[in-house]
Amino acid sequence: MLGAQPPGFSIQKADEIALDFYGLSGTISPLESERDQNFLLDSPTGERFVLKISNQAADPAVLEMQLNALEHIARVDPGLTVPGVIYSRDKLALTKVQSGDGVTHFVHVLTYMPGNNPDDSPIDRRLFRPAGDCLARLDLALRGFFHPAGNYDLLWDLKQAAKLRGYLHHITDPQHQRLLSRSLDRFERNVLPKIPGLRAQFIHNDLTPDNFVVAEGNPAKIAGILDFGDMLHSILIADLAVTIAQILPGQDDPLEAATEITAAYHEAVPLEPAEISVLYDLVAARLSMLNIIASWRVTLFPENRQYIMGGVERVWEMLQAWHRLDAGEVTRRLFRACGLWEKERLTGIPQPAAQGVQTHLERRARLLGPCAYLFYERPIHIVRGEGVWLYDEEGDRYLDAYNNVAHVGHCHPHVVKAIADQARKLNTSTRYMHGLILELAEQITSRLPEPLSVCMFVCTGSEANELAWRMSKLVSGNRGALITRFSYHGNSDATIGFSSEEIPREKLPEHVQTLYPPLSDTSYVQPDSGIEESLGKLAARGQQPAMLILDSGFTSDGIFTPPQGYLEALYRRTRAAGGLCVADEVQAGFGRIGRHFWGFEFNQVVPDIVTMGKPMGNGHPVAAVVTRPEIARALAENSGYFNTYGGNPVSCAAGLAVLEVIEKERLQENSLLVGDYLRERLAALKAGFPMLGEIHGFGLLLGVDIVKPGGPADPDLASRIMNQMRMYGVLIGTTGPANNVLKIRPPITFSREHAEILLAALTRALSENTGGI
Repeated sequence: MLGAQPPGFSIQKADEIALDFYGLSGTISPLESERDQNFLLDSPTGERFVLKISNQAADPAVLEMQLNALEHIARVDPGLTVPGVIYSRDKLALTKVQSGDGVTHFVHVLTYMPGNNPDDSPIDRRLFRPAGDCLARLDLALRGFFHPAGNYDLLWDLKQAAKLRGYLHHITDPQHQRLLSRSLDRFERNVLPKIPGLRAQFIHNDLTPDNFVVAEGNPAKIAGILDFGDMLHSILIADLAVTIAQILPGQDDPLEAATEITAAYHEAVPLEPAEISVLYDLVAARLSMLNIIASWRVTLFPENRQYIMGGVERVWEMLQAWHRLDAGEVTRRLFRACGLWEKERLTGIPQPAAQGVQTHLERRARLLGPCAYLFYERPIHIVRGEGVWLYDEEGDRYLDAYNNVAHVGHCHPHVVKAIADQARKLNTSTRYMHGLILELAEQITSRLPEPLSVCMFVCTGSEANELAWRMSKLVSGNRGALITRFSYHGNSDATIGFSSEEIPREKLPEHVQTLYPPLSDTSYVQPDSGIEESLGKLAARGQQPAMLILDSGFTSDGIFTPPQGYLEALYRRTRAAGGLCVADEVQAGFGRIGRHFWGFEFNQVVPDIVTMGKPMGNGHPVAAVVTRPEIARALAENSGYFNTYGGNPVSCAAGLAVLEVIEKERLQENSLLVGDYLRERLAALKAGFPMLGEIHGFGLLLGVDIVKPGGPADPDLASRIMNQMRMYGVLIGTTGPANNVLKIRPPITFSREHAEILLAALTRALSENTGGI
């Protein structure tokens, strides 16, 4: 694409395109561009637009990706100013036009970004930190973005820098050739082997002074980001290297500029040691890339020499100055700028020796015992997580459609930063006053109906349900418990008795009685779910219910949403018998179901106690019990409750960060939209695959029955499908009394694009079990 001739449309033709396709009129004038053709349109209303005509080699899928990314950023971080996408009269973001010689070109229109490009002679040092911070925010916004066109070949992709050797013959100065060869030698030796282990995502790949604007009257404030034409899926650290490299030319102290930009970026997106260790060589590679590509392209388009070769001399000077710096010292300074100590990080911590899978499993069995079972017939050795992705020791990635612990995505930078920042300041027990526990309690209780207003913090969902049981017995005076027929509520001595998924019903404690879960999302087995029969069985054993506890997603029962009337009936009869009603929101809470923030809200009920756990801290161990003031008061008057770690400052910082991410990234809405889309697509698959039974659940908590002809459960096939999908890079689980329900429960950052990957893997697994369709 870099070798393609730019379009040559006249101003008059551009004016016609704007009017005919977009209904836009006004004064139109050309703008500079490297390989496309851009026009500025000033409308009579004062609005300004940019009409972009792509060169003939442009891939429409890549252009679509860029436009989708702009819309994604606007949704995820509205405060990050990027051009808006203008749709045509036909409601298309991308339209086609033909040039006079019959060649097709793609056209799109964006809103014009007000502001000024910064003075680049050299860039004002006051922009160093704003540039690092702006890039970090942009990368955070893009971390949940996906598009299948992202892995296209682009010479500007830093991870492909070794390809530049094929263009070195365009450099005629022998000294310059030696300088460039040194950069490429270091890249191949120090960077190339590490690329598989570096974080990757969609990146802007060109956040340079030419591609951001500063505010009118405030040249130290970045007001907007331009030009996503080089965006692609690549190593994350390349984005930072690009920005540093293109701010360096003309700087008296390039190391100061690099450390300031890096430190600001690290505050928002904590860098990994391996990323910092390659930054020096990536900056050198980008500086080299600028002049190699320019020297090649000017031979193709000599008429555009002034634009292509602008700044080349300053880049040569900076590349020489950068190589004069000691690479080790630069790297040490970059580590220090991030508050890290590279020797300890890179070499001081003993690393386990590489070992085969069988050796690892034998060692695990010996050290952890027989209860430490693993997922999948071929267990995965996970070493890193990011967003909806997990990475194994070989660098292979897996789409995580199972993990509700990483609720807002694995290692979400905002949550990681909140935990790290608070850990640097203070972590102590709640016997001392600290403000975060109050902020988190207020945030949680504000999302619950009255009179649920007292929040008690613990570390795990098991602890939360244990405390709910303790309060229920105390307040009710009873000793019985009601659960569904295949439930899970924890692993403590008390809560394991409420987990019929773990203990067969005939072996449950005498004080525990099961009742029927919903049969589907719209009905349940009996009008009263067997509540009268269950109460009668408890009474026959001399028990009355102290507690009815229900997983609001009925996850172990097969994943259902409570149909109308289900919870009302159970709550009414339980309370009439003297018991309290507990909503266990560990699985369904915090926006996962999309339509509501909590699962119990599908019915018009208010629990006496709400428990929550795993998703609350995105992997950090924090959980809570919320109840009415009089229930909390009864506990305090009887025995009180204290938990050394429950509600500690670091845990509360994690919990607050998770709630902020859910709100700012609109993840509850995302759960609803993506969940609806996924459920519709799953339903469409049923026509071709008779083994697909009922699809139930809501939002991003879905269950898919796998059945034999005629309807009986087929757990063997469900297990086979789960394991086949693991081999195709998608992780799901199974659940339900017969273990025949495919469990789809991804982080709630899951997008439609991720859903398509899941569906493709599922379709492939189903086809292999039916001979295809």
